[in-house]
Amino acid sequence: MLLGLLIGLLPAPPVLVQPATLPARAATDDLDAQIAAAGSNVTKLLALAAASTNEDGAKRVYKRVLEIDAHNETARKALRHQLYDGKWFESFAELSKYKREEAARMKEKGLARFKDEWVPERDLPFLNMGWAKDGQGAWRNPAEIERERQIEEWKAAGYQFRADDNSWIAPADVDKWAALLWKCGDEWLDLTSANAYHSKLDSHWELVGQHFDVWATCDWESANVARWHADRVHAELERLFGIQPARRPHILVLASLGQYNEFAGNGTIGESEGFSSLHGAYFADAFFDGSKPPQYLGCGVTYWDRKDQKLAAWGPFWVRWAAAQSFVEAIDPSWQAVGERVAGGTSGDAAGFGPAFWNEKRIPRWLRYGAAAYAERFLRNPQAAPDADPWTLRAFACAELKKSGGLRRLDDVFRFALSLNDIPGSSRLYQEAGLLVSYLLDGAPNDRELADVLQALRTALASGTKADVANAASALQKALLQREKKIRTYAGL
Repeated sequence: MLLGLLIGLLPAPPVLVQPATLPARAATDDLDAQIAAAGSNVTKLLALAAASTNEDGAKRVYKRVLEIDAHNETARKALRHQLYDGKWFESFAELSKYKREEAARMKEKGLARFKDEWVPERDLPFLNMGWAKDGQGAWRNPAEIERERQIEEWKAAGYQFRADDNSWIAPADVDKWAALLWKCGDEWLDLTSANAYHSKLDSHWELVGQHFDVWATCDWESANVARWHADRVHAELERLFGIQPARRPHILVLASLGQYNEFAGNGTIGESEGFSSLHGAYFADAFFDGSKPPQYLGCGVTYWDRKDQKLAAWGPFWVRWAAAQSFVEAIDPSWQAVGERVAGGTSGDAAGFGPAFWNEKRIPRWLRYGAAAYAERFLRNPQAAPDADPWTLRAFACAELKKSGGLRRLDDVFRFALSLNDIPGSSRLYQEAGLLVSYLLDGAPNDRELADVLQALRTALASGTKADVANAASALQKALLQREKKIRTYAGL
């Protein structure tokens, strides 16, 4: 009752007067009249369109402008048309179709688009990475060129090179070098303190070897031994592939299993497939630095903790495996995938990069990993005394392979289907591929036919296309299949 009385005392609401509106037909007729009045005067028509509060009406005016001036940029942009290759496209679908057809035509000519120009397709990866050609026409990393320029300045100023930490020592600091001190940042430290300084990935050791550079977070003493073992595999790998890298590859030797798991697990030293858990080493195929544009650092990665009694003995084995992976990457890079990743293209994320990276390879996966396994445990023992049996490592490898199940069908080895769901089987697959390389290099010295097939592969790698290498690799696999019984006999399986 009280609520009703209160409502009755409220003033009556005001009467809302609806604004007068122009009938739709009348509005259209008025715009038509204004368009007609403007005639062919583009300036007046553009002013009429800009003043219009009706989007559909403005579009009609802009379309009239294009009837008079088909290339009018203001009208085209207002209608959201896209300018490409000197042509205006009225929809993204139309533009995309044109680009696909254009790219196909240019690809037939060996050209690819880079920014606003067409360039040789083979040059695109390097342009994407920000590289430039030097005076001899070779593509070079600008950071590498700048480093060389700096080195020339140091040489002129009397600096001396120290391979043991990849540094240039100023004349005034030679006495510190003689005192076995190490330049760490702005300080000169003794070896114990320097080891602590270099134990982090962003301040790792760098040791320059004859054939490999060793980056390391382990102590310098271990890194130095790792350098020796890495250099031992170079000749064997050149013997297999017939070519060598244009510049020294690098490997990364971490301080411990814990650091290895930490860096591989959180992607600091990136890998696209997760195979670091299969072995004591892996290839970091997705390893980039943080510069702009990012530089590709892909390399073989392992660890060596000589204080760990159980794992220390495996250090030389895994160092050689990592070195072989870096060697093969250097002679068979995936610059197209890397360039796409740097440029943020279709393989710019981790999911797209891995498949693109590995699909670009010329060397079959079984042969790449077989080379690593050979360098690890099938080669002549680099530490054997002059009068000792040089094949103790190979004997050990064959015995271990026999214990783990022996040699499966060669077709299965060639397929090389690594799986994280079968770690023992995948680890065994590494060694089976290593055995095939061992037979190629050491098991049939008088087999002229096999030697010729291997030489054909070397020739294809040196100067052939991906298809040439694929054909040569297929012929090599066929030759090994024909010798399967001999391979088993060679390994005692």
